[in-house]
Amino acid sequence: MSLSTVMPGFSHAEKGLTRFPPNVEQISVERSSTTTWLITRRNDVELRFPLDEGDRRHLAALLLGDLTPAPPPQS
Repeated sequence: MSLSTVMPGFSHAEKGLTRFPPNVEQISVERSSTTTWLITRRNDVELRFPLDEGDRRHLAALLLGDLTPAPPPQS
């Protein structure tokens, strides 16, 4: 059985988000009808971080960075 704890909000950093526990083994995202959760897991301990719209946009911008659309396939 996994233990689950809801953690407080994030702080936006230049290259990420703060508040992660040490030795995180897995990071996943779960959406409910009202909340998007960022979930970290280490062994049987699960920490759930609620993401607000600003957190989601910040993460998206970091993940996308300077990513440009792929060129169209050549015929």
